[in-house]
Amino acid sequence: MRYIPVCARRIVPALVLILCLVRAEAQKQTFPKGDYPKGYFLFPIRPGLANSLAGVLGDLRTNHYHGGLDIRTQQREGLPVYAAADGYVYKVAVQGTGYGNVIFLRHPNGLTTVYGHLKTFSDSLAAYVRAEQYQKQSFYVDLYPAPGQLTFKKGDVIALSGNTGGSAGPHLHFEIRDSRDNYLNPLYFGFSEIKDQTAPGFVNLALRPMSLESRVNGQFERQVFKPVRQSDGSYRISQPVRATGEVGLELQAYDFMTGTGFRYGLHCIEVTLDGKEVFSFNMEQFPSSITRDYNNLIDYRTEQETGSRFYRCYNPVGNVFDLFHTDEYRGKLQINDTLRHEVRVKIFDSFENSSTLYFTIRGETEVPATSTPETAETNPDWVVAQGEQNVLKVTAQKYLSAEPFATFFTDRRRVQASPAYYHQGAAIFLADLRQYLPDSVQVGNKVQPLHYQARIAAGQAATYQSDRWTIRFDSTSLFDTLYLVLRQNYNALTINDPFTALRHFVQVTYQPEGTFANKARTAVYRYNKGGYNFLGGTWDGDRITFRTRELGTFIVQTDTLPPRIQLLEHSKNRIRAYIRDDMSGIDSFKALVNDEWVLMNYEYKQRYLWSEKRDENAPFEGELTLEVTDKAGNSTILRVPIKDVVAKPPTRKKR
Repeated sequence: MRYIPVCARRIVPALVLILCLVRAEAQKQTFPKGDYPKGYFLFPIRPGLANSLAGVLGDLRTNHYHGGLDIRTQQREGLPVYAAADGYVYKVAVQGTGYGNVIFLRHPNGLTTVYGHLKTFSDSLAAYVRAEQYQKQSFYVDLYPAPGQLTFKKGDVIALSGNTGGSAGPHLHFEIRDSRDNYLNPLYFGFSEIKDQTAPGFVNLALRPMSLESRVNGQFERQVFKPVRQSDGSYRISQPVRATGEVGLELQAYDFMTGTGFRYGLHCIEVTLDGKEVFSFNMEQFPSSITRDYNNLIDYRTEQETGSRFYRCYNPVGNVFDLFHTDEYRGKLQINDTLRHEVRVKIFDSFENSSTLYFTIRGETEVPATSTPETAETNPDWVVAQGEQNVLKVTAQKYLSAEPFATFFTDRRRVQASPAYYHQGAAIFLADLRQYLPDSVQVGNKVQPLHYQARIAAGQAATYQSDRWTIRFDSTSLFDTLYLVLRQNYNALTINDPFTALRHFVQVTYQPEGTFANKARTAVYRYNKGGYNFLGGTWDGDRITFRTRELGTFIVQTDTLPPRIQLLEHSKNRIRAYIRDDMSGIDSFKALVNDEWVLMNYEYKQRYLWSEKRDENAPFEGELTLEVTDKAGNSTILRVPIKDVVAKPPTRKKR
């Protein structure tokens, strides 16, 4: 009998089976859902003993769903990592970020296991990697040995666990993938080392109006509600929510595991409206090639503004992930009457532990005004505007005119609008951006520039060009229609805001207003949360072209300061140093001893370099040349003779 995951079983079993088969073919999967060989794989850390996890498949991470298990290693490095099954090394890599030192083992059943953040490889594999690094004269390598060149038996030690790459602490990152590179849930493979009896829990629930006519508690405003845990273990929202029209449900919730204090991603979510299932989410497997699409499946704006990550419990435009099953309304709640509607949200983990949230929506067919104008206030205190999906919302504070209206200005016409509703002394105006793109709005004597330039459709290449800017979109740049907003202030160019997610790159060309004496060291940086991230760029006359996968504010800056080198040791046995660059960031490093290239390992989190000889028995002799270059092209070159005496490392001050 074919196994169907617990969350999917609660839909309609026959329908789920058909959908799984159809979607599997569309996604080019060769390993069927549910058919997981229990006992085929050995647990890669301390097999046969109780283990615990710091992460699971589907954890919500920056720009991606987590692709596997983070297995705890007792807060230390150096634990043996075992081959989960017989196999050969399909890929081995040394990366500065991401996986760090990583091994991909391909197995006879067509599956691949991945082991990341390793400290060191096994002797035979380490010798192969080191030889390739010396041959390529590069610390960073992606290597694909011939099938069968490097093989391991189930239970062989293939590496020692570590903290390399993007790891935030010592652990082993472990994945299982099918032959089409889809991530599979390792917890379905029957590892007895992991046990869990703790149910997931709710943190917040948000309801969002999804159309111009929709309201939540009388407002066109995303609103957050706090579920309260009941004595029976269920959760409730104490008061009914008033709503009308099409409403999107968003959920902040986590799984928890017995014996740990970590929070994990959910395995399944089910939403029912009046007993009918309208949405389900199943984190059983997903393709590794499009993990960035995750940004479309969470509330990206809230994540960028607050750091809180909410699952979208509806299928958004532009989604290509095979994670959802929805009704004909794509999971959006339809409230078109004045009745009471019961909503149930149920969440599961991979061990079938579950929790349930209940709340009531009371329908409204007409949206009442929340205040009535009593005075003839013709001028508001202030006016703010914010676009959300296809709607522009304009708030005019303390505007209670007897004949209130807002005037939206476009290139061709003026559009006057009455308030959609009032809230806390403010008049709220709504404009449908699909109908017209205003460049400004006036309420009373207050004029708010809006800077809308163009409407860019998703799924096709497009170029917006003016005398000051050119922005090129390819067919994969956008999730949904982008209402392009552009404004320039001297050297800074702002494109929409940091809260709009892109699927892939856009290319931008613009002319800063200043002049730059050293264009070779001048590039574009993205301003983000008080800091600047180097993007680079190519100059053509007075215009610079760059690519970005995030929107927001971009500024041209010149970096002429070279990196700094703090040499710790340059003896016959080893070379060690700290390196640092405070603006554009480290781009490359190179060490030569008597003009012969020496492999330098690099731990970017500590900014630490250390040598690894080709022949451990051959001493370093002669002159050391250490060159470090930043992303702006500035270099620091240090030349010193090799010393017989080992230099003591500096005492590092505690922060």
